[in-house]
Amino acid sequence: SSKSEETNKPRNHLVQDATSPFTYRYTHFGMQKTLTVNQTPEEDTWPGGALWDIGVLLAEVLVMVNKPPPMASANGKREKYVPRLRTPGLWPTSWKETSILELGCGVGLTGLVGAQLGAKLTLLTDLDVVVEKVTQPNLEINKKEFGKSQKVFAIPLCWGNEDDEAACRNILDTYVAKSSKTPKRKVKKKSKSQNQDTSSAQESSKSTDPSIILIGDVAYQHKPGAPSHFDILFSTLLKFCQTRETVVMFGTRMRM
Repeated sequence: SSKSEETNKPRNHLVQDATSPFTYRYTHFGMQKTLTVNQTPEEDTWPGGALWDIGVLLAEVLVMVNKPPPMASANGKREKYVPRLRTPGLWPTSWKETSILELGCGVGLTGLVGAQLGAKLTLLTDLDVVVEKVTQPNLEINKKEFGKSQKVFAIPLCWGNEDDEAACRNILDTYVAKSSKTPKRKVKKKSKSQNQDTSSAQESSKSTDPSIILIGDVAYQHKPGAPSHFDILFSTLLKFCQTRETVVMFGTRMRM
């Protein structure tokens, strides 16, 4: 409606219009890549219908960790690159075996970029109305960007809702478990305490938690005086990162 278009405008620096499609462009191993998402200022999906700056910035991080260090150009300038993002052991060793869960994905840009980069499994989640009217349509228009072996889903996940959390876990159990193959090795007989340590390590290796959890600009109050939803967000987050192997990318902007 015209009323929602007048009142619902993202408080952003980069993306200031929620009525137009946004196209994200980047270079990946010499190839130009583009990904377009539609937005809407409609009240029933707000603020999930808009692209927020943090979503673009987190997408930049995913791109940077998936490219080699840039060479200096003829004019001495370098591409955007943050060396500490490439710390050994921080990121999955194989992006093609990576699984991504995005909480509060909205238009889905960040997770879709992760999928476009080659992630094996990408789960885009938000409230059911946002998924139906915003996320799923954006997934459909970008399907050509993903390989046949990749799995990209957009499903409802209301934080704290056990049924929604179980549905996400079922997808992770189905697709992450298939790629969690560890070679069997012969081991010497160990003491009881050593066996307990081994058992814990094996449980960790069998975890179907996602490799990366994306959370972009969701720590806000929808309207002045509204209760904070950060506690239930944190509760849901903990259910999907039960080992130390999951990287949580959390970005927010403090607004007064």
